Amino acid sequence: MIRRLATIAAALALSQAVWADVGLQSGAANNLPALPAGNYFSNYYIDVPAGAQQLAVNLNASGGDVDLFVRFGSPFPVQNTSVSYPTVSYDLLSRYGQYHSGSSTSNESVLILPSDKVPLQTGRWYIALINGGSSTANGTLTASYSSTVPVGDIALDFNSSYVDPKDAKNNCDISFWTDSTPATPIGGNNGTTLGQQRQNALAYAANELVAQLGIPTTVTVQACGAHLGGDNNSATLAHAGATSFFYDEPHYPSPSLPKKYTWYPSTVATRLNGSSLCGFAGGACDTLSNDEIQAVFNMDVGTASVLNGQKFYLGFDPNQKPAGQIDFIHIAMHEMTHGLGFLGLVNTDSTQGPLGAKAGLTVNGSSASIDYTNLTDGPFDDIFDDSVSIVANAGTTYTPFAGYEVNGANDAARAAAMVSGGTTTSGGDYVPGLYGTTNCGVYSGPCTGLRWSDAGAANSSVNQNVGRAAPADFPSLYAPCDKSKTSTCAEQNGSTLSHTVQAGDMMNAYDSGTNLRNMGLAVPMLGPIGWSNAAAPMPTWGQPIPSNWYDVSHSGHGFDFQLGYHDAINGDVYVLTFYSYAADGAPEWYQAVGHLVDGVFLPAIQSANGSTLLRVKYASNAPGQLGATADTSYYGSVVVDFNQAANSPVCRNVDRSQAPQLAVMYWVIGTDATNTANDQSASWCMQPIVPLASHATPDYNGHWYAGSADSGWGFELLDVNVGSASPAVFVYMYYPGPNNQPTWAAASGTLVNNSATMQVVQIANGYCRTCTPPAGGVQPGPSIGSMRLTLNPITAGQQPTGIATFQLAYPGGGAFTRNNVPIQMLSVPTGR
Repeated sequence: MIRRLATIAAALALSQAVWADVGLQSGAANNLPALPAGNYFSNYYIDVPAGAQQLAVNLNASGGDVDLFVRFGSPFPVQNTSVSYPTVSYDLLSRYGQYHSGSSTSNESVLILPSDKVPLQTGRWYIALINGGSSTANGTLTASYSSTVPVGDIALDFNSSYVDPKDAKNNCDISFWTDSTPATPIGGNNGTTLGQQRQNALAYAANELVAQLGIPTTVTVQACGAHLGGDNNSATLAHAGATSFFYDEPHYPSPSLPKKYTWYPSTVATRLNGSSLCGFAGGACDTLSNDEIQAVFNMDVGTASVLNGQKFYLGFDPNQKPAGQIDFIHIAMHEMTHGLGFLGLVNTDSTQGPLGAKAGLTVNGSSASIDYTNLTDGPFDDIFDDSVSIVANAGTTYTPFAGYEVNGANDAARAAAMVSGGTTTSGGDYVPGLYGTTNCGVYSGPCTGLRWSDAGAANSSVNQNVGRAAPADFPSLYAPCDKSKTSTCAEQNGSTLSHTVQAGDMMNAYDSGTNLRNMGLAVPMLGPIGWSNAAAPMPTWGQPIPSNWYDVSHSGHGFDFQLGYHDAINGDVYVLTFYSYAADGAPEWYQAVGHLVDGVFLPAIQSANGSTLLRVKYASNAPGQLGATADTSYYGSVVVDFNQAANSPVCRNVDRSQAPQLAVMYWVIGTDATNTANDQSASWCMQPIVPLASHATPDYNGHWYAGSADSGWGFELLDVNVGSASPAVFVYMYYPGPNNQPTWAAASGTLVNNSATMQVVQIANGYCRTCTPPAGGVQPGPSIGSMRLTLNPITAGQQPTGIATFQLAYPGGGAFTRNNVPIQMLSVPTGR
């Protein structure tokens, strides 16, 4: 379970190869102009008509390392021709891409379907190509749409052996598939050697999964044998799972995944992205690196000391299975279904961390693994457990198994639910789950307190409790009270949670000896995980509140976020001013300008060192002579995601359930533009100080400045309704400080007859962005001066205006002063 981290240079600036927009014709290969290293094309598009059921985009090129990105609705960014440095980076283009393929080759493809996160729909789809390699690339680009529903396949890799240096049970022995022992054809399987029959049987199982689930893409499986052992009473027949897991967050963007901050298995991630695994995660596309499932079968089955010599039945026809043999095709279908995503990641092993804990990521050098303690990132929900509920009170109430909580508050409840079913006795026998109205309400058959609550499975005809009132119609999941090793209940690691208990279902935890080749509950249960072929609605993107935003865990830091202007084609443009503190606690600020794209603030590069979050330096503090320019000795970047922020771990460290809106801000600030890993970085959970409903009338909320004649300083004004009293006013002032470095200060007062006189202060105990906040929070220091604002009545259709006077003293002498200077709102007034 490794989350592969695709290594890309976030600050890699690119040059645009300038060409006229090119509309592609479906199915026609377009010869690309030569694409030099470090260059990109963003001028290709295809118009998709109504009724299309698939859109395939294929790049076939040689030379370089060209990556492919596709998006709907608005174009990719282009170079700002008014500056000499690149304004578009690999990172920016990749964040625009709703779908991508970025392997280490220049042969990339994506398949977009109506069931995807951004569903295939009528309209214009834009395509960008980026050459991140060291040589020029040449090739063709083809986009094809079709009204035919695609039919996928499961590709089996019988040739990728592997030796685990720590545990032989994790080996991949491919001799299982090449065994030359003669075999007699059986049950329609006409292979003449044991290895050939095994290959045929696994291929038959794969085809059954494709047909029953309606798999539309290619899934790749590393097929293995291993000596898993066993005895005459029990044995592990096989095990399988996804080779890697992924999530989408601002630090590691994966925009094609529908639910942010949530683990997805490699099989689902590639299906939703319409790409290969190497295309999704980056890296080599050799067979082993591209395998999405590893399926391991017990090579000891059939030996005298394991299950009394029972053998695998390898026939296609289940009715011809001899008594006492184990149906290989059923076992293979069951295990590969786990690899397709039928697997919860909540901890079931007490040796790995708290029982019931959610999974996170631990990075150690160049490797990364799913863990439950000492996390580098997370913990996160996972897409399987997202549809699980805990049922209590005799089956009458239920609560989400995963979802919003603070600091793992529901770990214990999850752990209890995972032992709420039948009992595994000290002798190893399993006594099925509970029956009757006392414990299960009106539930029919064995039940547990761990249930699958998604409506697709609850309403399915294969559900034996369909038609009952919730939660009695929720299928139960395997949650044994295992007393085989201890006198107290324990989970069964590897089985608990990720199996069903409905009698005769293919995903039961134990092989019943019957021929279960119908996927049963697995089909509707895999739907919300990512295998539904039903048409999906267009996502609703986050729409930010223009306001001052802050993180309750980092008091005193925050950002002013205001709408600069509307842009119906490329996305509205916002201005972000990040007020913070330097390492010595001195106030400082940075600024970014960018479009809101799919609910994410994505600023462009603003300086020659690749910064999207700009620190300025001043030539003077005299009126009209500030001479603000980029300070290229500092590097900064920022992304703010307004989508599904409540799912983020950084928004779950304290209770934020009452916040009017949440967003995740990922920032990088430092002095090393060539290797940003050396700079400070963090993700913060932000919320607006003033919700829209609290704006005063008339509404002066916004970012103000003195016009182009005295540009380089300004302030954010918050104008708050306090009922019958005069509105409260809060000001965050950004201006040249000592030594012409950017500084900020704050003021507050009351707006009486459109005027306010306020004392201005700076924080006395500022602290660095990665430091622990001071006990008791930040505290204002003594006044550094005063500010008087007089705001003019607002005229419809015009920017609000006014007059400002202030004198702000510097600690070592001198001051920043303006007298009766005309001011106007720079940002778009609220509601306009």
